[in-house]
Amino acid sequence: MKKAQILQQRLKDSRSKKVIFVSHCILNQNVRYFGGACRGCCVREIVEQCLDSDLGIVQMPCPEQHAWGGVTKRWLLMAYGAKGTFLYYMRRLFLPLILLYTKLIYLRLAKTTADQVNDYLASGYSVIGVIGIDGSPSCGVNNTLDFNRSFELTASIDVKSVTVEQMNTIIRQSLTEGRGLFATALQKELKKRHIDLPYHAHDLIAEINGKTSSAGTLLSL
Repeated sequence: MKKAQILQQRLKDSRSKKVIFVSHCILNQNVRYFGGACRGCCVREIVEQCLDSDLGIVQMPCPEQHAWGGVTKRWLLMAYGAKGTFLYYMRRLFLPLILLYTKLIYLRLAKTTADQVNDYLASGYSVIGVIGIDGSPSCGVNNTLDFNRSFELTASIDVKSVTVEQMNTIIRQSLTEGRGLFATALQKELKKRHIDLPYHAHDLIAEINGKTSSAGTLLSL
């Protein structure tokens, strides 16, 4: 018997050996786009369900924080009110390059996350699933954002007078069916490792509208 197995039996403790992987902003809304943080810190109803079920919560990296310039996503902010600027006129050149760069960063993060999932499984733990963020261009499960549409709308705002409602209306108007870029990359990396996990979605639009998340009730714990 391997040493790790012997020690786990000899030193058995209270851990549940069950974990769930969650999108970063479920636990930390400080990384959301400006205007998109509807809670002071986290999505409490999801966290509380995980706590009640003795689930370890594994926080995935915020892919946008890594790819778009940190917590404030300062490179993304260049698009705000950009209509009429050099960036706007060159958007047909810049947007595909930005998208390619983003996918490369997301691929690296997805590989690391998939390796982490595999490590838990190989160590005898249960990975209950993944909770993503519907409405996110990165972590969307059932719907995501149309990059071209969201860029056009964001480029047209007046930075000095824009409101939270206006920004969230842009999100609503840019929704499209499909998975986000990071969720897609992660699913592919998990498939390479022959890992099939259920995906659940926290609905960003419902959160913006003041509704309680249904993601917690979808978990079969």
